[in-house]
Amino acid sequence: MLIDERFGAQTVPANFGFPAGASIGGGVLKVTENMRNYTTSVSRFDPSIMSEKTLDLRFDWKTSIASDGMKTGLEFRDDLGRLVFAIAATGSQLRYGLTGPDSSSATAPDSLNPTWIKTGFDRTKWYTVDLHIDFTLGRVQYSIATKEASPRVMASGTGAITGERLAKFVACNYYGTGVQSIDNFRLARPDHAAEGALAGSSVYAFGDSIVYGHSYSRGFVNLVAEREGMVLTKYAVNGATVGPVSGPSTGKILTQVRAASSQAPDFVVFDGGTNDALTLHELDGYEIGAVGDSYDPGSFDTGTFAGSFETTIHAMKQKWPTARLVYVPVHKLGSRDWETQLALRAVTLEAAEKWGVAVADVFADTTLDTRIESHRVAYTFDGLVGGFPGTGGTGTHPNIAGMTEFYVPVLTMRLADLAGVATERNSGA
Repeated sequence: MLIDERFGAQTVPANFGFPAGASIGGGVLKVTENMRNYTTSVSRFDPSIMSEKTLDLRFDWKTSIASDGMKTGLEFRDDLGRLVFAIAATGSQLRYGLTGPDSSSATAPDSLNPTWIKTGFDRTKWYTVDLHIDFTLGRVQYSIATKEASPRVMASGTGAITGERLAKFVACNYYGTGVQSIDNFRLARPDHAAEGALAGSSVYAFGDSIVYGHSYSRGFVNLVAEREGMVLTKYAVNGATVGPVSGPSTGKILTQVRAASSQAPDFVVFDGGTNDALTLHELDGYEIGAVGDSYDPGSFDTGTFAGSFETTIHAMKQKWPTARLVYVPVHKLGSRDWETQLALRAVTLEAAEKWGVAVADVFADTTLDTRIESHRVAYTFDGLVGGFPGTGGTGTHPNIAGMTEFYVPVLTMRLADLAGVATERNSGA
């Protein structure tokens, strides 16, 4: 963690480095206090932060802006004035931007404003701004959500930036008056950063609604591909199962694999088992089975989950022998029988080890457990609210917070590890 400031006491330097229009009190930092139109106050980050190539930045933000005749905001820029990210508000609009004119931040005239994306909002609420900044690739993945027990996502996406490092935190009083409050300011160097190693790589994604995204078009593989500049082709289908592949082909992950392009991708990412955890209790004769010693597909019991899972892996390896396969065991599900989850997990991990499939283990390597009510409410969704995943789901489908906090880091780390191994092999190391 590079910065973890809760503003419970005065900071060093004072007022988080803002020379004017700022104060700390009541556990928050306030900026754009008593500032004139088109003026700024600039806090500079430590020079060591300017050397960081990948950063995760999160903070809580609230505006006291009172009317559409007023606008104040925050800008993050590099030392040459190029924009990294900006957020602002009028009385009725939340605004954010990733592009716009370069600015020295000496003043904040209309001509130097970022190019704003605008949406309606409730100015009485606090908002959490979450940024993943990759200066190697020149992009930011962002989300802005209300700060409450059931957060509502106001904006989410990934975009290109011109800023090349994080140097300046600028409080802008564009016009009128409107104090801004900031809390829980956290800046970190992610330990899962790929540092551009995945850029341009191709990835195919197979599986069920957790991979597809349920009723949202962006699943967790989408978020990773957006961040890392990967070329994604997603074949996953809502409701898909692993088996039994001895039965009808409809709705099976194996069917997705057979229908996919024959051109080999760099990576294949897949899940499987979430819907089988239901089917195993509903379909007579369908059993979990066991992973065998043989690699001959003719020996697999395709009437079982284990045999169907091995058949699916075998098909991937036969179709794309050069691709690196990554299986994703999903989070601990409150919406499925626990003992069935454990039994399926044992089979999938044994099969992955047998076939040399890498594992991005969300189940074991994260704390996401929707048997816990607060996790279910905060991190899963059933339907969309304003075009984005909501909260309070059944516990199955991760929303943007669930994907960003738990799935994306684990998958990114595994893909980066594989890319590093491949680089070493290709260089003869």
